[in-house]
Amino acid sequence: MSHLDNSIRRDLARAALALGADGSWRDVTLAKLAHASSRPVSDFYGATLGEAVDCVEEAFDRAIADATDELDPGQSVRDRLFELIMRRFEAMEPHRKAVLAMEQGLDRDPMLMGAAHQRHVRCARWVLALAGLEADGMTGQARAQGLGVIIGQARAAWRGDEAGDFAKTMASLDKNLRRAEEMFGRWAGFEAKPKEEPPAA
Repeated sequence: MSHLDNSIRRDLARAALALGADGSWRDVTLAKLAHASSRPVSDFYGATLGEAVDCVEEAFDRAIADATDELDPGQSVRDRLFELIMRRFEAMEPHRKAVLAMEQGLDRDPMLMGAAHQRHVRCARWVLALAGLEADGMTGQARAQGLGVIIGQARAAWRGDEAGDFAKTMASLDKNLRRAEEMFGRWAGFEAKPKEEPPAA
């Protein structure tokens, strides 16, 4: 999707959300997306409906970064991760109908499930970076994979929440972040390194 510039990606995301909210995602075509975005269909040359979903997910990822300066530096890593991930669900909530339409058949299609997991891993890598944790190298990749699974589990819970009620989402996210903290601790980046004691006088 790198051949699409940022303005096209934003317009594609907006069009996808609008059409997803109006009807079945299965009826959406690139021509309809172009019409909804007031762009010539040639602007979307080489794109697919899967990439339109990628653009939507990217927009939600970007929303996580809003007001990161308001994060409490005294928070634990687990609490920072929880807050950042919940910002994504808050960005998704106004578009619940469209998001659910795009996910129709997800649980029955291994290819769609694999694509969804990769999106969750990309989101996890972004969240880790915003939380101040290493997201590159072997350790960062392992963290992103694990956090991606946690995000996917929270998203499944979000689908079962009542509109505007994040009870199941927050319960799933909190439980699995705590479990990761207990199982992997400092290796996963949850525990701060102990402060070095000043040298004895």
